[in-house]
Formats: sequence, C-alpha cells, structure tokens
Amino acid sequence: MKIHHIGIVVSDVDEALIALGLDRSNISEVVFDQNQKNNLHFIHLPENNLWLELVEPVSDDASTARFAQKNGLGLHHLAIGTDQLEMVEAQYSARSGSFVLGRYAINVNSFGGQIRTLFIAAKGLILEFVKVIK
Repeated sequence: MKIHHIGIVVSDVDEALIALGLDRSNISEVVFDQNQKNNLHFIHLPENNLWLELVEPVSDDASTARFAQKNGLGLHHLAIGTDQLEMVEAQYSARSGSFVLGRYAINVNSFGGQIRTLFIAAKGLILEFVKVIK
C-alpha cells in the first residue's frame, strides 16, 4: 500500500498555508471539482515525495462545507494509490463498519491526468482510493 496524498479541508486557504509553513507559490495546481463543489489545491512536498490536497468548499452544499464550518482546518482523508478499485470496493463492502461514500472521475494534471476515485468510510476513517488512468 502506498499513500497517494493527504486530504486536508480548509475554510481559508491562506490561513491553512501559514499553518503548514507554506505559501501560494507551493501550490502546483488548483482544480474545481464540480461533483463535490470544492476547489482542490495540490501541493507536492518533494522532501517526503508526498502530495497534499487542500480541499476548499466553494458553497454551502459542497461535500466538505459542514466539515470546514465545524473545524476550519482539519485532516479529512488519507488517499491510497491502487490499480484495483473494483477489488478494493468488494473487500471494504464485505467488512463490518465500512461503506462506500462515493466515486467519480476527474482530471488532475499533478497526478498524471485523468483519475478515478473511490471514497470509503472505514470505522470512522475516510479513505480515498485513487487510480490514475493512462
């Protein structure tokens, strides 16, 4: 298992960047996710070879709006790279306390182009499985 990225919900991008010791020059790409109504700010941390995804809700009905209103800034999900989305879904669906939250496709150049995702709640933890489509 390889961690693909860490998703952090933010109510204020600039305040989040300050808290993380970063600034806007660290943002590689911003993508509007029309499915979830969030701006996704992608930051690569080369010293860790890890991506951060700052998830900024853009409306009150965004998928992360309540999380941002409650927490302001907080760890939202852990993303794991996989080539086996269907197998992962079958495994987690068979586990007690786990269920699918959603799935969709989006283009993220920072991640290599088109990706497919699968969000799963597992015992209170939100996992995002990411498959890069070539």
